[in-house]
Amino acid sequence: MRLIKFALLGLVVLFVVMTALSLMFPSNIRIARSINVPADRRSEVFAAVSDLGAWKAWNDFVYRASLTNIRYSSPSAGAGAFLRSDQLRIEEKQADTAGVKFEWEMFNGKQFAGGFQFFPADPDSLTVQWWFDFHFRWYPWEKLGIFVYDRKLGPAMEESLGALQRFVENPR
Repeated sequence: MRLIKFALLGLVVLFVVMTALSLMFPSNIRIARSINVPADRRSEVFAAVSDLGAWKAWNDFVYRASLTNIRYSSPSAGAGAFLRSDQLRIEEKQADTAGVKFEWEMFNGKQFAGGFQFFPADPDSLTVQWWFDFHFRWYPWEKLGIFVYDRKLGPAMEESLGALQRFVENPR
């Protein structure tokens, strides 16, 4: 009986410590990666990121993921355009000269915002930033999961942005 009490007390103390640690982390994070492309390719970049149908040519989250039953809206670009599969839903919310914003929903119900922003780096270069915004509840397992998100999404974002850069810079 003493061993059971000690184990329960240990679990309570561990939970309190993890909760206290998790309160030191922010509830909102932004994961972002960026590339530079020639400024004269702005229209090609905008077309590639705003048209969900074009994503299969460069986006790891679409062409390398094991998405099943992929369906695109018609048209596949513009506010309200969507990509739906059994595992994921992406809907375009806003598009203008500064960038494109999407709402993502995973099959487990997790929702987050994501998008692309365009910044003139210099007269000859355009910086394209791909970002995701996540909101976490106070639960320690969610807040401590912040570290996993960047490590999991970062490499796929970098690979996709490299493919996007090749897609818009090389003639087809």
